[in-house]
Amino acid sequence: MGTRRVQKVGKSTFTVSLPHSWVKKNSVAAKTELNIDELGDGSLKISTFESLKTERKEREITIDSKDADAGYIVRKALAAYISNYDIIKLDLSGVSLEPAAREKIRRMIKYKMAGGEIVEESVNYITIQILLKPDEFPLSKILIRMASIANDMLSDVAKAVMKGDINVLKDVLERDDDVDKLFFMSSRWLTNIMEGQRSLKDFGLKSPSNCLEYRLAFRHIERVADHVYRIADKYIESMDELQKQTISAMIMALEVSGNVFIRAVNCLQTGSLQEANRAIHEARKNIMVCEDLMRQIINGNYSAKTLSSSIIIIDSIKRIAEYSIGISELVFNIHV
Repeated sequence: MGTRRVQKVGKSTFTVSLPHSWVKKNSVAAKTELNIDELGDGSLKISTFESLKTERKEREITIDSKDADAGYIVRKALAAYISNYDIIKLDLSGVSLEPAAREKIRRMIKYKMAGGEIVEESVNYITIQILLKPDEFPLSKILIRMASIANDMLSDVAKAVMKGDINVLKDVLERDDDVDKLFFMSSRWLTNIMEGQRSLKDFGLKSPSNCLEYRLAFRHIERVADHVYRIADKYIESMDELQKQTISAMIMALEVSGNVFIRAVNCLQTGSLQEANRAIHEARKNIMVCEDLMRQIINGNYSAKTLSSSIIIIDSIKRIAEYSIGISELVFNIHV
């Protein structure tokens, strides 16, 4: 709409005139209140409050499938969710789904799609409406909540292994869904930021470049929770045969990995590069401890089943330390 010259009014007020065509189109008059957002690149976005209410229409997608594989349908639906669609229609008219397959789709909506509700269901269609609004959950809060759940899972596994409490381990397995739900929600919010050009402050971010770093941080935290799940699952299989000395060594390594993990996440918030650097060094030391423990397990006198489970447990403890290093490195990328 052309160039406008900034004018100074009084000692500290700067003004710029609005294009007449825009004023007329949006019914702006004297004393009309306007909304001004500062975008990540430093530019300003000027909107009327009326346009803010209607500027983003609901996005709708229809997913049809000729494959009765429920996993295939679930993956397409989650991709649509992450891609910021508000209404997701599953066209099942071309397939014949078993009751178990339909239940898998319902579980996906319940445990993976935050704010997702089935508003219509028939033999041929399932319609999902996403009711959650992005500014209700800033990304920083989602990240802390995800990390808190994952850390609690890890802590409970260590206690349960020490006591041989199978019920706590089974409870940990169920909590992995909570982390997954927050991960998919964070992915949806990041898509919203990149597509909608909304104010970064709505999401608790300072710069557009943070989107990539946060995306990696969310993925690392989600993977940590996955590995805690694997540890709990595999320990249930092998708990009767493992020696107390081996169990103690596993718990110690797990607690160290958990410690550097939560410290790395905290550094994302505080911006402490020194603490992030210390977490990296401690994580590397613990990786070496895990590799040595792995060799001891392999040389031990265990059945094939217990040996396999133990190797997976120690590898997951090692992976948690590695993801903690990844998170710590993101601290440098965000805060330098």
